[in-house]
Amino acid sequence: MAGRPRDPSVDDAIRRATLELVEREGYRGVSMEGIAACSGVSKQAIYRRYGSKGEVILDALAFYARKNLPTPDTGDLREDLLTLLEETFAGQHGINGVLNRALAAEALQDEGFAMLLTERHIRHRRDAVREIIGRARERGEVAHPDDDFLIDLVFGPMWYALLFDVGKLTDRYAAALADAVVAAARMS
Repeated sequence: MAGRPRDPSVDDAIRRATLELVEREGYRGVSMEGIAACSGVSKQAIYRRYGSKGEVILDALAFYARKNLPTPDTGDLREDLLTLLEETFAGQHGINGVLNRALAAEALQDEGFAMLLTERHIRHRRDAVREIIGRARERGEVAHPDDDFLIDLVFGPMWYALLFDVGKLTDRYAAALADAVVAAARMS
């Protein structure tokens, strides 16, 4: 016998409360009890959806990213990458950066959580870049045979800067990175 279907408004309340608490209290200051109190959702309902605080925060970030981060289609590889990188970098200076750093730290401590992070968040962002590269390949802008390598070139510098020098994530850095990826994409 199946239970009642999940109420999307409950999921939204949990996500909003989670983002609000992380912004106000930081990752360490968030608890399942705090999320329940802030969202107006019972702890039991939260635990039915999520196994840990990290999973709640991951869901909130992944949902936000899917909803708010672009997969541009300007008809030009450099412009698509630049738009994606500028929007992504801008987000890393706020709550998204706090969340990404916290989730990366948790993933380093828990291999199972690392797999969840990859499945629910990282893969979606990589797929967005894969889509951009695929369109560019169809237009003749990409000769490099390894899309995963090009995707790593997009995100590797961002993650390094996010963890060690978030101030580097500027529009100027986004432009330099887009240029570097375009240059690599042209190599066969």
